[in-house]
Amino acid sequence: MILSRLAPWKTLRGRMLAAAMAVETVMLTLLVTNSVRLLYGSLSEQAQLHANQVTPILNAALVAPLAQRDYATLQAVLDESRSVGGVEYLAVKDSTGRLVAISGWNRDRLLPSPETSLTLEPKAGIVRFDVAAPVSLAGQKLGSIQFGLDLQHIVAARKDLLTQGIAIALSEILLSAGLLALLGLWMTRHLTALTRASERVAAGDYAPPALPEGDDDIGRLGAAFNTMSRAIGERVDQLTVALDEQEALARDVEQERARLSALLSAMDFGVLFVGRDGRIAYANPAFAVLFAVGGTPVGTALADVLANAGNGPRDTDAADLTAIDSDERREMTLTDGRIVSWHNVPVRSGAGMTIGKLWLCIDVTDNRLAAQQLVQAKEKAEAASRSKTEFLATVSHELRTPMNGVLGNLTLLGDGDLNAEDKRLADVARRSAESLLRLLDDILDLSKLEARRIELEEADCAPVQLVDSVLDVLRPRANEKGLTLTARMMPSVPDVIVTDPARLRQILFNLIGNAVKFTEEGYVAVRARRGEERDGGRFLLEFEVEDSGIGIAPDSVPALFDRFTQADSSITRRYGGTGLGLAICRDLCVMMGGTIGVETAPGRGSVFRFSIVARMGDPSALRAVEVGVAAAARTAALPPLRVLAVDDIDVNRDIVRGILERSRHSVALAANGLDAVRMAREEDYDIILMDVQMPGMDGLTATRRIRDLPGPRGRVPIIALTAHASGSSRPECLSAGMNGFVTKPLRPAALFAEMGMVLNGDNKAAEADAETTTPDGVTADATDIVPLGAPLIDTAPTAAEEPTMPPTATTPDADLLDHEQIGILMEVLEAEDWDSSLSGFAENGRITIDALIAQASAGEPHNRSAHTLKGMSLNLGALALGTLAKDLEHAPAAAVLDNSDRLTDLFDRSLVAMKAAVRPAG
Repeated sequence: MILSRLAPWKTLRGRMLAAAMAVETVMLTLLVTNSVRLLYGSLSEQAQLHANQVTPILNAALVAPLAQRDYATLQAVLDESRSVGGVEYLAVKDSTGRLVAISGWNRDRLLPSPETSLTLEPKAGIVRFDVAAPVSLAGQKLGSIQFGLDLQHIVAARKDLLTQGIAIALSEILLSAGLLALLGLWMTRHLTALTRASERVAAGDYAPPALPEGDDDIGRLGAAFNTMSRAIGERVDQLTVALDEQEALARDVEQERARLSALLSAMDFGVLFVGRDGRIAYANPAFAVLFAVGGTPVGTALADVLANAGNGPRDTDAADLTAIDSDERREMTLTDGRIVSWHNVPVRSGAGMTIGKLWLCIDVTDNRLAAQQLVQAKEKAEAASRSKTEFLATVSHELRTPMNGVLGNLTLLGDGDLNAEDKRLADVARRSAESLLRLLDDILDLSKLEARRIELEEADCAPVQLVDSVLDVLRPRANEKGLTLTARMMPSVPDVIVTDPARLRQILFNLIGNAVKFTEEGYVAVRARRGEERDGGRFLLEFEVEDSGIGIAPDSVPALFDRFTQADSSITRRYGGTGLGLAICRDLCVMMGGTIGVETAPGRGSVFRFSIVARMGDPSALRAVEVGVAAAARTAALPPLRVLAVDDIDVNRDIVRGILERSRHSVALAANGLDAVRMAREEDYDIILMDVQMPGMDGLTATRRIRDLPGPRGRVPIIALTAHASGSSRPECLSAGMNGFVTKPLRPAALFAEMGMVLNGDNKAAEADAETTTPDGVTADATDIVPLGAPLIDTAPTAAEEPTMPPTATTPDADLLDHEQIGILMEVLEAEDWDSSLSGFAENGRITIDALIAQASAGEPHNRSAHTLKGMSLNLGALALGTLAKDLEHAPAAAVLDNSDRLTDLFDRSLVAMKAAVRPAG
C-alpha cells in the first residue's frame, strides 16, 4: 500500500517529470523533423536552380551546331558537358523529334519522361531529376534537349542530418530528466508541512501554525498560505455579520410582502401574475370574484382556470389570452354580460429576461354603457338633423302645390279686365308669391345638398353660349335698372368643355342674379379663363363676376357663404333674400372640384371668383349637320320609302309627315315609344324616325325594344330626331342601336341626306363642315360674348365699349323668326299643311307655356316642358321663342317666372309673324 502511494506516477514529482519529458520529446522531434525538412527544401531549390542555370547554357552551346546540323559537334558538346559532373545523361532531338546526339544513356533505351517538379523518389534505384527544354534561335524552335541531374548527394545529406538529430535529442532528454528529478525533490521539501496545515483548515481551524517563509518560490508559497489563512479568518467574520444582516432583511421583506398582499387584496380590480411555466403565482381576491373562481388558483395553469371559471369569457378563447407575449389591451365579455378590460404586461428581470406576465382585469361595463349611450345620443341627433332636412324638403315641396294655385290665379286675375289699382295689387301679390317660391327653391336645393342627393352629370357644352344664355334671361331685369351686362372669354377658354352644364348655369344664375340685384347703376361683367392643369386631362375653369354695386363690409365676408346669412340685416330689408344662394354656390363649387371666394369693399362693388374642374369636349358634337350638293343629289336618288315617324308633339309629327309626303314617301305616325314598338312589330318599314325624349317610353328604350324583335323587323334602320346635339347624346343614341342622328329644327336636306347614308350602310351620323351651332342646333349668336385676348381683370365698360344698340326686353322682329327654316318648310309643305301646323302650334304652344310657368310656380321640374317648347318652336322657325326655351330648360324656376311675360309676348308675336310669312314663289 505504501509502495503503491509512493509510485512515481502517483506523486507530484513523478507526474511533473513525465510531463516535462513528454514536452521535451515532442519539441525535439519537431526540431529534428523541421531541420530535415528545411535541408531537403534548400537542396531541392539548389537542384532546381542548377537545372534552370544549365538549360540556357546548353541552349547557347547547342544552337549553332543544331542549326547547321553538325551532329559531331553536338555529340562533343554533350560529352564535354557531362564530364563536368552532376549530370547523369544528355540527349538532343531535332525539330522533328529525332534523336541526333546522346551522352551517358544507351540509345536503345527509351528516354525517361521529363518531370515538372523535383522529387526524391528513386527511379530504377537511382534518384534523378529529368529536365526537358526547347532549343530555339530568334524565336524559332530548332529542337529540344533533355538531361538528368544526379540527386544522390541530397539523399545522403538528409540521412546524415536525421541520424545526428536523433542522437542529439536522446542526449538532451536524458540530461533534462536528471535535472528535473533533482529540482522536484528540492521544490517539494515543504509540501508535507503545507498538507498538514491545509488539513487543519479543512477541519475548521482557520488559524493554523504559520509556514516557513523565504525569498524562493517555496518560501513565497508559505507566505501566500499564511496570507490566505488570515484572509479566510477575516472573511469568516464578515460572513457572520452578513448573515445576521440577511436575517434582518428577510424579516423586512416578509413585512413588505404582507403589506403588498394586503394592498392587492384590497383592490377592486383583478391582479394576476403568471410565471414562466404558465402557472399562476398570485391572484388577488378581486380576480377570483370577477371570474367566479373557486378555491385557490395558485399553481394552476391560467388556461385551465379561465376554462373552468364560473364566469369565464364567452367571446374570447382562453388559449388566445394566455398566448399573449407583448404589452396588449383588449376587451372581452364574461358569461354574466360584464365587459372586462384585459391588460397584459410582461414582467422582465433587470437583465431584460421575461420572468412572467402580469394581468390587470378591470370591469369597464359602466364606462362602455355610458359610451354606448353617447353614441346613441349622437345617432339620434344625426337622425334629428336628417329628419329636419327631410322635413324642409317635404315642406318646401308640399308648399309648392298651394303656391301653384296662388300664382296661377293671380296670373289669371292680372290678365283679366281690372282697373289700374286692382291690376297693381294683383301684380304685387304675384311678385310676392314668386319671391316665396324662390325661397322654397333655395330650401329644396339646400336640403338636397345636405342629404347629398345631388349627383353631378357630365355633358358637352359651350361656355360662351352657356354664359350668353344666362345673360339673356337676366337682361330684362338689368335693362329695367339701366345696367350694362358684358361677358369676356380669354382665348385659353376651350370652345367646348365637359362638365355639368345645369349646375354651372345655376351658379352663374345665382352670382350674376345677385350682382344685378345689388347693383343700382353701372355694370355687371363676367369673365372666364382656363386655370391650372389637373390629372387625367382635367383643368380648372375660372370665372369672375364683377359688379359696381353696394359692396360688402370686410367683417361680413367670412360668414358670407354660410347658410341663412347676409352681409347686413339692412340688406335683407332693402333687397330681400334668405342668404341661401351663396351657400348653395359654395357647395356646388366644392362638388365640382373647385372653390369660390370674393373681393369686395363697401361702395366699391364686388368680384366673385369661382372655379370648377372640367375637361376638353368634342367640338364636333356641337356642330349642326349641313349637307351640300352631294347630299342633295343623294336625296333626289332616294326611292319612295315606307317611313314610321315617332314624336309626342302633334306639330312636329305634322312637319315630318309633310316633308316626307312632299318627297313621295309613305308615312305612318306614332305618338310615343310604346306605339312605335307595337307598329314596328306588326308592320314592315324601310326606316324609322325616332324622337328621343318622349313621355312614357322614350326613344332610346323603344329602339332597344325594336332591336329585340326577331327577323328583319328588328334590323330596320332608325334615325334619332332630337333637339339635343350635345356630345353625350350622339354616342348614347348610337349605343342604343340607332343608325343615324339628326338635330332639330329639321332641315329637309339634312334629314334626307342622313336617310340616304343610313340606307346605304353608313351607320354614323353625318359630319360636315358647318357653322357653329348651339346645343339645340341654332346658330350661335355671341352677343355680348367677347372671345378676345383681353385681360381677365376688366374695368367698368366705357362709353366706347357699350353696344351701339342697347339691349331691350323686346326681341327685334328681325331676330324673331328663323326665316330660312320657315322658307324650307313652306317649300316642302302644302299650304293647308302649313296652316295646320300653325294651328297646332297655336294650341299646343300656349298649353306648353302655361304648363312651363305652372311647373316653375309649383317648384316641379320644368325641363320637359321647356324642351318640348324648344323643339316645337325651332322646328317651325320661331327662333327667339325656341332660344329662350332652350335657356330656360336648365335654368332655376325663378328664371322661368321672371321671363313668363317674355315667353307669352314672344309666342304671340312669333305666331303673328309666321302667319304673315309669304310663301316663296315656284
